Amino acid sequence: MSGCTLPNTAKPAANAYSGENSNTDSNGIYESPALGAYVTFRTYGRLLARTNWNAARNQNRDTQLSSPSDLRESKEFDKYGLELSEFELEEFFKGRFNRSRARLPENIERWQTRPDVANPGADSANFPNSPFTLPQGRAYIELSPFTYSGQALGTAGQYGTEFLLRYGLTDNMELRVFGNGLSWTEGSNTTTGFSPIGFDTKILLWPEQQDYYLPAVGFEASIQTEWLGSSAFNSGTQPSFTLNFDQSLPFDIDLGYSFSATRFQGSADNNLWTFNFQWALQRDLFNKDFAVFVHGFYQPITVVQNAVGGGFVWTLNSRFGLYGQISAGTTKSTPSLISNVGFAIAF
Repeated sequence: MSGCTLPNTAKPAANAYSGENSNTDSNGIYESPALGAYVTFRTYGRLLARTNWNAARNQNRDTQLSSPSDLRESKEFDKYGLELSEFELEEFFKGRFNRSRARLPENIERWQTRPDVANPGADSANFPNSPFTLPQGRAYIELSPFTYSGQALGTAGQYGTEFLLRYGLTDNMELRVFGNGLSWTEGSNTTTGFSPIGFDTKILLWPEQQDYYLPAVGFEASIQTEWLGSSAFNSGTQPSFTLNFDQSLPFDIDLGYSFSATRFQGSADNNLWTFNFQWALQRDLFNKDFAVFVHGFYQPITVVQNAVGGGFVWTLNSRFGLYGQISAGTTKSTPSLISNVGFAIAF
């Protein structure tokens, strides 16, 4: 799951190999609704077994094959098997539901050495941030050039160019820089300027433990500064602390949620602390490259703010993805409309 900036204020088949209650997809890969998400995992296990078997028999292949035609046919068969295996591998590592699995000892090298904009995924797409971090040495650029927070009671609407830069310091720790970039407010007193930048660190405490129904958990500590900010958009140096959670639900639904304690500048220029709760339910729609979500937040400051909305995440390739969302406030003190459209690039 991922997070956009809030306003100022996630009976086995009878016989899996006999064909009973089974079917295959367009690539010939076995699928079964009863087995669900474990089919791909089992397919990957069979792939590893086949790879080891091929490595052993190749030592004596030349003596086993009686003619050049046998050798040619065998190579063609191996080529076909390799192509199918590559497809299976891509499907196994693709998507937002394999973030804990990618960290297993047998998979972590592949996860570390490939850019993947879907794993762990953009944090700017929906309200709660994911607990998952980038691999060591990998980076994301997340930019939402169309970010809008509508009018609320006593607050003018505001446009921004939200950005988030992420770098994997270790496999379990990210360094992050964020801000609303070039910003301007609506109304009779229109103001244009730059919002200040902030610094953040995110730590994955532990990945999801599905056998024990335990969600993945991460911790964030951030500080909003006044650096590079225009006076109209500065609100002091403000810290924030967040616990992020991510959990797999039935029907391939992903639940993400977070609890935050954030300090902000009140109307009398005094600093106050507030509690924030953010949530999102996300599911792949057509394939593992396109997901939709519903999300919201609850934020009791001096008055209650609450919003609900939805959006999408579209992974075009391993390095580039698009996202967008639109939400509506449910109280007078909440911005009437909160929306953003942006993209993420993985390095």
